[in-house]
Amino acid sequence: MKEILKRYEANPVLTPEDMPFQCVAVYNGGAVKLGDEYILLVRAEDTTKFQYVYAARSRDGYHFTPDPEPLRFVAEDEGDYRKYTADAFYDPRINLVDGRILITYAAYTFQYGCRIGIAETADFKTAKHISFPHHISNRNAVIFPQKFDGMYVMLHRPEAYDNGNIWISRSPDLHFWGDCRVVVNRGSYRWDAKKIGAGTPPVKTDRGWLVLTHAVTTSCAGHYYTMGAILLDLDDPTVLRGRSDGCILYPKMPYECSGFVPNVVFPCGLVVEPDHRVKVYYGAADNFECLAESSIDEILSAIVDVK
Repeated sequence: MKEILKRYEANPVLTPEDMPFQCVAVYNGGAVKLGDEYILLVRAEDTTKFQYVYAARSRDGYHFTPDPEPLRFVAEDEGDYRKYTADAFYDPRINLVDGRILITYAAYTFQYGCRIGIAETADFKTAKHISFPHHISNRNAVIFPQKFDGMYVMLHRPEAYDNGNIWISRSPDLHFWGDCRVVVNRGSYRWDAKKIGAGTPPVKTDRGWLVLTHAVTTSCAGHYYTMGAILLDLDDPTVLRGRSDGCILYPKMPYECSGFVPNVVFPCGLVVEPDHRVKVYYGAADNFECLAESSIDEILSAIVDVK
């Protein structure tokens, strides 16, 4: 399958040198457009590889200026919160849900492992912790922009034996989650043989809920991350309606093939413009924040119906 996303010619849109501290990597940014301002929430790492979440802002979607300080997470019970986030919080997604700005991210401690966190923000300067919705060994969570039968719905990717599929779960209040089931299997034994995970929050289209995904396969050289797409049923998002039969973006540029983790394109943010053009923000080689562009129709053309 040919690539249907066109890389921004001045990629990366953010590099470590752009950050307001001694940074070695900036990548995997969730994205949103609010009014005439584009906002990225990026994962940024210092020389010890400690991870922060920074907001970066833009008027055109191409040239971003990071905030001077990282996003500060606050919780009613700081001690319990820090117990599960002391060593890292990373890969944030920005979910617009019923007028609220919800951040889903991966929380990590050496003692307990990785789990999903949910927070809410109004200004991208502070975010209030809401919940840890699932057990450990789970990440890549995105939330649908509307409720279904009065319930919030989340896509997430638990891991088992270093393999992963996309699961779906529901909640009445963002705290208690259940009714978990698999909605998308890793599939082809080729480009998506190892893992598949939700990358961008779902976007409503005429054909279904569009979600850009990352997919992982392995070789003797290690892991290889590509970008794909899936469609879920508009009324029942537990039903898979279509998926790309190949990747829609794969590592080939130097900034995607060489870095802390070579051969990675990892989507976390999707902005749909009024003319249905899209900006896809993705991490490259766990080092840089990049941008590729396309349209809703072009992406949908790559998706094959599931029978």
